[in-house]
Amino acid sequence: MKFKNSTTVKNGEVRQQVVLTNYVLDSSLVLLPGIIYNVSFSRFKAAALLSRFRDKVDSVPLVKSLLGEYDFDSAASESSGISNDASEGIQHFYNMEQQMKNKGVPEVHNVQPASEFDWLVLAISPNLSKIPSPKSKAESAVESSEVATIVRVVGIVDDTTNVKLTLQALQRASKVPGYRPNKPTETLLKVHWNENIDNPAAHLSKLKSSTSVLFNAIDRFVTEYRQALQNNGKNSEDNKNDLLTLNPLANALFLQLAGSKDFAKAYQSLQKIVGGLSSSEKSNPRNLSRVVDLTAAIIPFPNHEKLKMLGTAALKDRVAEINVMITKMSEVFGALKENNKMVNHWFYNEASNIQRANLVANQLKSIRVVLEGLTSKGNGNENGANNQRALVRRKNGAAPITTRSGGPNDPEPVDDEEGDDDDIRAIANFIKKRLPEIQSLSEDSKRLIAKDFKRIKSSPPGNADFHVIRNYLEIVMDMPWDKFVSKFKSNKDIDIAEAKRQLDEDHYGLDHVKQRLTQYLVVLKLLGINADKEYEKLGIKEAQKEKELRKQRENRKFTRESNNGEAIIIPNSDETRRAKEQADSRIKKSKDMTSLEKERDAKSLLASKNNRSPIIMLAGPPGVGKTSLAKSIATTLGRKFQRVSLGGVRDESEIRGHRRTYVGAMPGTIVQALRKARSMNPVILLDEIDKVVGGASGGAKFSGDPAAALLEVLDPEQNNQFMDHYLGFPIDLSQVIFICTANEPYNLSRPLLDRLEMIDIGAYDYNEKLVIGQKYLLPRQTKRNGFPDDTLVSIDDEVMKKVILDYTREAGVRNLERKLGTVCRFKAVEFANSLSDSSVQYNPRVEEYDLAKYLGLPMPNLNNEIVELPLQSAKYGVVNGLSYNTDGSGSVLIFESIGFHNDKGGTSLNMTGRLGEVLMESAKIGMTFIKNTLYKGLWNIDNTKEVLDKLNNLEIHMHVPSGAVQKDGPSAGITMALSFLSLIFERPVPSNVAMTGEITLRGLVLPIGGLKEKMLGAHLTGQIQKIIVPRENRRDVIEEYVKKINEPKRMNELLQDNQETNFKNSAPEDYFYNKYGVRIVYAKEFWDVIRHVWGEELLVKVEQARMDEYHL
Repeated sequence: MKFKNSTTVKNGEVRQQVVLTNYVLDSSLVLLPGIIYNVSFSRFKAAALLSRFRDKVDSVPLVKSLLGEYDFDSAASESSGISNDASEGIQHFYNMEQQMKNKGVPEVHNVQPASEFDWLVLAISPNLSKIPSPKSKAESAVESSEVATIVRVVGIVDDTTNVKLTLQALQRASKVPGYRPNKPTETLLKVHWNENIDNPAAHLSKLKSSTSVLFNAIDRFVTEYRQALQNNGKNSEDNKNDLLTLNPLANALFLQLAGSKDFAKAYQSLQKIVGGLSSSEKSNPRNLSRVVDLTAAIIPFPNHEKLKMLGTAALKDRVAEINVMITKMSEVFGALKENNKMVNHWFYNEASNIQRANLVANQLKSIRVVLEGLTSKGNGNENGANNQRALVRRKNGAAPITTRSGGPNDPEPVDDEEGDDDDIRAIANFIKKRLPEIQSLSEDSKRLIAKDFKRIKSSPPGNADFHVIRNYLEIVMDMPWDKFVSKFKSNKDIDIAEAKRQLDEDHYGLDHVKQRLTQYLVVLKLLGINADKEYEKLGIKEAQKEKELRKQRENRKFTRESNNGEAIIIPNSDETRRAKEQADSRIKKSKDMTSLEKERDAKSLLASKNNRSPIIMLAGPPGVGKTSLAKSIATTLGRKFQRVSLGGVRDESEIRGHRRTYVGAMPGTIVQALRKARSMNPVILLDEIDKVVGGASGGAKFSGDPAAALLEVLDPEQNNQFMDHYLGFPIDLSQVIFICTANEPYNLSRPLLDRLEMIDIGAYDYNEKLVIGQKYLLPRQTKRNGFPDDTLVSIDDEVMKKVILDYTREAGVRNLERKLGTVCRFKAVEFANSLSDSSVQYNPRVEEYDLAKYLGLPMPNLNNEIVELPLQSAKYGVVNGLSYNTDGSGSVLIFESIGFHNDKGGTSLNMTGRLGEVLMESAKIGMTFIKNTLYKGLWNIDNTKEVLDKLNNLEIHMHVPSGAVQKDGPSAGITMALSFLSLIFERPVPSNVAMTGEITLRGLVLPIGGLKEKMLGAHLTGQIQKIIVPRENRRDVIEEYVKKINEPKRMNELLQDNQETNFKNSAPEDYFYNKYGVRIVYAKEFWDVIRHVWGEELLVKVEQARMDEYHL
């Protein structure tokens, strides 16, 4: 048929006419075959063009997303999609294209296009209204209107405001006159496949010679122009000035030749192609045609000449035309050089100063006139791109995004607008690509985020909510969703032995903390092993493969850009499609590699569903290493570490974040810590959690209770749905390891304390401090103070022990490190003097007599108070107690009592030494107990009546030294009772005995806390050989003993033996006696205290009374 798709081959000549959809570009760009162009379209126009191929490429995600933004009015656009004739025409063209690639013309086969992009074939007609011809002949315009370029869309890039289509120009074609299409957007085209010419090698050699002359002229001009720019910018007399930069023609040529990176690449490629053709390739007419079209497309010829080249079908005529064009362009460069030479000679050698000034002034005036004309022209064409808005509307009634308003009173665009566009583009990329893949967010949360993005797309930048929502979306985008950081590839690869080694290397002792962390790692490892089986069982692998197959069908994307939104890409050969198929194959292989990582991430997510990270509270005095231990845990796990200081926090919003309605709203500290850590499973240290201000204070009525806000954060059953007020949707904190630190854990509220797994870190004894000082602190201080080697400062164990005992009094090692730092600084001065003066000998060893020079005098020793008796003091009434200090250490506390006759009668008790209410009540209880036992005659003494008379007329004054220190606590009852009894009986208490324990009115001894520290304090005095502690505290002794020997298996055996009233296994007591030189004895009743101090002599009647009470 005359007006139908047809393809015939006769005598090697191809005659083909096809029906294709036709599109007219908005710009003056002329597409020549053999070139790949990047062309920017508005979102609407790109969607309108791609909607014609809706039935063919609807499965491409980017196309589907773009078309989903618009509702096309079927009445206005008559019908969507291409006709059957156009579909058949694409098929005809595709078959012939494949045959031409195979270097032969066999019979035409009816083969369907292989992929979606093979269907995206259309005809691009030049926009003649924007390509004025200098001839201004109507007939030439008619001839030009009949030409077109058949192109294929091979790539789509969505940058939010525009859509960039990559068009591969395939063949030139001409419209068949008289054809009446079924659709106004389609036309019948005659495709020009034939490339015949006599002696192509000779024509190619001639073309190579002419282009060589042009290339030399171009290179020379660019070099001279750049040299002129460089010389004109300098004021040196040696530089030769040149007016070439003032020439409008030179400026126009330079902008086209050197103002675009894309042109530079294309120009270099053209030079290589022209100069690299082999003799066999020169004889191929197709190579000659390719060189002709490449030269016409890349060299900055006027567009009307390129249009003429497109409309010339015969290869012989195109060769003649390109030779004429090259000759003219060479003449332009030659004439420009001669004219510039003449102007330079006149300006610098003949013109007067006034003439020079007038010339420059006229140049500036002309530039100003041209700029004003451009400005007025730009304002007159406002909103010119919106001429087809009536055909479509945005879904949900929103208008398409525009980059400028174009109003006459609008301010000029500034760089911030470009920054806003970049931000919106990044957010859009996150919403479209990243958000759907986030597994830790629910569908409701994703819907809310997408809804906010739609609001910002439909609102202008001046809107009050625009910047608020944009900042919010930027924070959401910055969150490390589904990102888990660990030094192990997967949970099942966790090396438990390596983790133990790392912990032991970082910290000495603290075995119970290390054991708890090791248990957590073992649980993670088992969950990782189980996740593999669950992964296979749920069939996630098959689902992942399907997802990868869908992604492989996505469009190809290019990122080449230029100043005007258009780019030229030269294919390396005619096998462009084949090269792209090879690139796709490489992309597929890389995706297969990344699928292994995604499979590993999916298994990690499966394991995390069953895992709840521990929430640990390290409780202990300052300086024992709570914060450094948290850092060590993060290092061992290979996780990021973040520290959140809670001291003085009094606003709930600091934890949960502010609501977005407030000015200056921001997320809470937990969300900020996740952003800084760049992972969803960091180790977060909540430092000084016991210093959080909250409760029923007045401020809590207005700012909320931050301690209550922590309840959700630190609850393993709730924090997988933690709601930050700023984000407005729940996030999963279940994989975060929270480590809290506290000095006084019992200051916390009961509900908060109940959620924490508390691990006590007690005070170090001096043996542990000795190891820590030698192994950790001293090497660190030598390094910090500039010593190149650790051996340049040497401190023996005895000297280190003296520093620990005489210069520090603390539970931790913070002050010890300060003292060692002071010593190292003194040694640093000595070492520096030895370097500058060879006669000075440096001794790295620190002797004991050096300590006074480095650290001053030691602290006063109060141990002598235990054994020294002043002249005016009797030997009785003085008893050694044991105390737990606020710094976490233990010490011996002396209780001294004196009594004298009270003329007024009755027993009076005065107490001094800043004693608290609990201590004073314990003293009164002890006095009452003593009186009660005397009235009952339970003491084996002869003068019971005289002792009672003495007691009833006795004024007792009890004092505890160090009156500046507040003292309180329920642990000195038996000490004060024994002091009163010693005073009344006038029996001295041995000075090598210390005791601790609370007393009741019935004489029972109640358990106390801080036994380890108290025992260590007794040992440090060097005078105490026996300590009396409550019988119930033997469990603490057993626990500490098992920790010291690191044999948990013995715990059960010792506890079973402890259930007996008279236990048989004294291994714990023997261990501490051998280590500290202090024998631990136990008291269940006050009578046991008397037995350990004075023996059985006073207790004969007590035992008889006990037998009488039980009728024995």
